[in-house]
Amino acid sequence: MDERNYYMVRAQGSTDADFKEFFDHNVVAVGWSDVDFSKLSTAEFREAVYELYYKNADMSQQSISRSLNAAERFKNIKKGDYIIVPYYNSIALAEADDIELYSETAKKLDLANQRRVKYKYSGDTILRVPRNELTEGMQRRLRMIGGKVLNLYEFKSEIESIFQHESYSYSAEMQDIENEQMREFKRKLLENIQSGNTHLQTGGIGLENLVCDLMKCEGYEASVLSKTAYPAGTDADILAKKGDSFSSNKIYVQVKHHQGISGVKGIDQIYKVLKLETEEDCKGYFVTSAKITEEMEKEANSLGIEVMDGERLVELILNNIDALSRDTKIRLGISSVPQMLEKMI
Repeated sequence: MDERNYYMVRAQGSTDADFKEFFDHNVVAVGWSDVDFSKLSTAEFREAVYELYYKNADMSQQSISRSLNAAERFKNIKKGDYIIVPYYNSIALAEADDIELYSETAKKLDLANQRRVKYKYSGDTILRVPRNELTEGMQRRLRMIGGKVLNLYEFKSEIESIFQHESYSYSAEMQDIENEQMREFKRKLLENIQSGNTHLQTGGIGLENLVCDLMKCEGYEASVLSKTAYPAGTDADILAKKGDSFSSNKIYVQVKHHQGISGVKGIDQIYKVLKLETEEDCKGYFVTSAKITEEMEKEANSLGIEVMDGERLVELILNNIDALSRDTKIRLGISSVPQMLEKMI
């Protein structure tokens, strides 16, 4: 067998429906669903994805290359490769098979391009390893914003060790209970944010400050921009920067505190900001507490703008819960008092 590769494949928005598609059908999956990966060679598929999604997109070449590379990583998964799937506050483990699939029924989730896998089980349930049992470096990598398919080869030894265990010290039953409580917690937190049932500052400023804090937790230098920074119709709420001796990254973020479904105004505003930007490695991000339609997400991506809806925002909050200040957690209504897990009946 060729040398094994190691990947992370994220279940799109990490919703219950996304995980159900993965686990019920023994697959991992990605979007770009208007292109059937399974019918094309690697060279053909890359060109097809480019033509359909990025040829006319007003994006930097670097951003386009990142997206195409992520799609190509998924296309190149081969039998025997080890795959990590982030699953709430844990990870699921899978070994790739050699079957590529295209699921028409999964297009509504934008998860049509699939690869058959064999998930690792503990007894009758999928083995889930708590993220806090992973090294700090791997935990950080799995939290990477916008990371859909990541190469984890640098964590080869750690991943091999995890796969060699038939079970982990974490009780599967307790994981089920905790995951159920986590789902309810996420539902209630999102409901409170959308309805304004928190102590965040009103007028959208509170959500902007929260997203700014989350960007800082992710290692960015971030600040909320002045409301007069741009002409009418052009707007970004947050500027976040991250750089080192080799590269730099600048993200403009537009934040909307909405219920229901967000419109395209926020995307249009951030797109106009990107048109004014002269630096090449620059991205736009639209964050909303509401839902985002599949068509709207496609339109945003074609303009070089990534989107984060309410469910993904809550996921980001949970990924950084330990790094958020006590005051921020209190304003969100999140208690820091430990609680016992009640056994489900």
